[in-house]
Amino acid sequence: MKKKPGIIVLFFAAAVLFLAGCGQKAAGNQEKQTDIKEASELKVTFFNVGKGDAILLETDTQAMLIDTGYDDTSDVILDYMEKASIDTLDYLVITHFDKDHVGGADKILETVKTLEVLEPDYVSDSGQTEEYREALSEKGLTPVKVTDTLELDINGAACTVYPPRQKEYEEENDFSLVISLQFGEEGFLFAGDCEKERIAELLAEQGLDLRHQVLKVPHHGQQEKNSDKFLLAVRPQAAVITCSEDKEPDKEILELLEQLGTEIYLTKDGTVTCVSDGTSLEFTQQEQETVSQTNET
Repeated sequence: MKKKPGIIVLFFAAAVLFLAGCGQKAAGNQEKQTDIKEASELKVTFFNVGKGDAILLETDTQAMLIDTGYDDTSDVILDYMEKASIDTLDYLVITHFDKDHVGGADKILETVKTLEVLEPDYVSDSGQTEEYREALSEKGLTPVKVTDTLELDINGAACTVYPPRQKEYEEENDFSLVISLQFGEEGFLFAGDCEKERIAELLAEQGLDLRHQVLKVPHHGQQEKNSDKFLLAVRPQAAVITCSEDKEPDKEILELLEQLGTEIYLTKDGTVTCVSDGTSLEFTQQEQETVSQTNET
């Protein structure tokens, strides 16, 4: 029996509407262009915000901020973004909710248009986290709680977010999201504040090749019992340690990196910038800036 033409037309129209709706749902909070060209250059800035993390990734048309330092160091990030004419963040990643990572998030969200926010799936009731939550609510943003390995594309740079694999840890730092980014031949590993348990997870993580050219050293360069195994697995050409004059990295970590022939950069000596074209790395470091930061612990 032949179908009537009108029924076929209606069925086709419904299918088109359904597929369109699926595409919008998949986009979530994003307002991205569908045709994004591959980047010719990647710039990674490790800000001097005391003993805190704030790392900005920039390509030709996209930007990702990993952590936001302290509440009173947010101007370091915002001043840079204003000078660089960056008015939109495609991604804001909060690796965990310690105040030296989430402290400036509310001011970033209030000032810079943010399309997607990623965070780990655990509960924190700290004052800085509450301010971050309030800023999210005011901007109508619902963060993505990363519970499974998440793949992102940033102008052709393959970015993978690895969540913690346990529901409970002895140390809250072990809830840290870990980010691996591959840009051409160069790999960057941002290891949050991972301590012993989380480092053990990374060493056992299926599908994660720990070998990267650039490492943001875990937990401001504090030594763990398995730090040697981790650094041997990564074997970075260059390592950046976020630290301050009052909270310097452990000498054992510095010695291990020196034995590996790794070039070491400490943010206490100034903001560190790495520029890559996908086949090479070029590092520069500003002279030590005066950082008004009173929240160290």
